[in-house]
Amino acid sequence: MEVYLSINGVLRNLIQKFDYHYHNNFLEADIIVDEDAEPFDYKVEGEVQNDNLLNYYAFQSVEEYNNFLFVEFPLELFGHAAISYMSAMSDLNKIIYDHPDINFTVVGLDELGKAKPSTLFFLSKHSYMGTNIKFIRSHEIEKEWKKCDVWITDNKDIIDKCPKNKTAVKYVTNYNKYFTHKHEIEKLTECLKYWEKTTTSMWTRLLKIAGQSMSKNQQKETKIAKNNK
Repeated sequence: MEVYLSINGVLRNLIQKFDYHYHNNFLEADIIVDEDAEPFDYKVEGEVQNDNLLNYYAFQSVEEYNNFLFVEFPLELFGHAAISYMSAMSDLNKIIYDHPDINFTVVGLDELGKAKPSTLFFLSKHSYMGTNIKFIRSHEIEKEWKKCDVWITDNKDIIDKCPKNKTAVKYVTNYNKYFTHKHEIEKLTECLKYWEKTTTSMWTRLLKIAGQSMSKNQQKETKIAKNNK
């Protein structure tokens, strides 16, 4: 069985760190502006949510946003962000240890440039003991759903793309309360029931398929026996 866990939200509070460095570098610091450049009003608007940070934090361009995120401050943002809650990593490590029959993978979404090694630093710093780490882009979400059975995430796009025969579990944060989902948790210790339920369902389907196969074989044997009489 394959279980994915998104790093952002589930393990790492990236937005909190993003907000701190945005304020520190654009709102509180003295910014040197070229005399020929048009003035720009850096600001934060609305209640910040995790759908798209560009909806709330003003940047002069997408390029400036990407530079801030992946070039100027990747270690500060991805490496030194706070953990989602105090015992998140120890809870995950225990779950992995207690379920050796399940393949767990932590997933980083849309991490470019130095964000990847910074994320590896974050996982190492908080003593992640799992084996599997994966980095994917948003356009690969549907493809990745074909590879896993349960995906624990704070991301609405991942949840919306969950196939009917798979299970998406919403990890509730301060930044994703704008949508609800039938499966929600606030700590990793609450998620055990979802793959136990999925495992039971898988075994039920397998037994049903096996039963149908046996029934067909019995019908064939009965037919052959009648023909031999």
